[in-house]
Amino acid sequence: MTTTGPLAGKTALITGADAGIGKTIAKTLAGQGAQVVIQHPHSPESAADVVKEITHAGGSALALAADLGDRTEYEELIEALLAECGHWDVLVHTTATALTAPLRETTEEQFDLGFAASAKAVFHGLQLAAAHLAEGGRVITIGGSSAPGNAVDNAATNAVAEFTRSLAADFAPRRITVNAVSSGTGGGGADGRVEDEHPSSNTAGSNLRTRLGADADITEVVAFLVSAEAEDVSAEHIRVAEAVAGKTTSEATRR
Repeated sequence: MTTTGPLAGKTALITGADAGIGKTIAKTLAGQGAQVVIQHPHSPESAADVVKEITHAGGSALALAADLGDRTEYEELIEALLAECGHWDVLVHTTATALTAPLRETTEEQFDLGFAASAKAVFHGLQLAAAHLAEGGRVITIGGSSAPGNAVDNAATNAVAEFTRSLAADFAPRRITVNAVSSGTGGGGADGRVEDEHPSSNTAGSNLRTRLGADADITEVVAFLVSAEAEDVSAEHIRVAEAVAGKTTSEATRR
């Protein structure tokens, strides 16, 4: 078991970590010493495989099931996490709806489902983090790419990012940083690399592209944001262009 590293002693919940970008992030944070909690949408086989990969590499991980759009199930997930780990330091909430219908073809049911799987689930996660996350913790939401014709996905992705940023002030008194990261061409830099969509007014947060490296992928951005080096970075929305993010987002994150 990894007991050393920059995240040693920290407990990190990564949602949707049984596959895709969530899995990649979970393996990275476990490699840095964190005890990672693999949330999965009642898909125990794939989650067990991720836990096995992490533990075989010397890390610490456990898998917990929950439908994050269901408040009761999310609360039970956090209760189980606290009972097992004793504390909760990091929330990395990945979001994806996988609904690609254009606006005119989108049904009300699809809209409700898409927002329940992303925006509503993030609402539950942030509210529970406000109640239970340890002082000095980290909250990061991960959004998908924006693309023409994906009405619900695009709306939910942008809603999650703005909702995340707007709540950063609520967490500031307890030194918890809150940031959003997303992939796609909707707001990336002109040269297709890392860019902060809302440049901070303070020096610490204003040069993220320089601090992260222009070619940083989503996993590297998350690793930076959970580090001690990023304790002064909050209320940011960092976009990673498709050309860079593709190596970590090519697998569909299942919810």
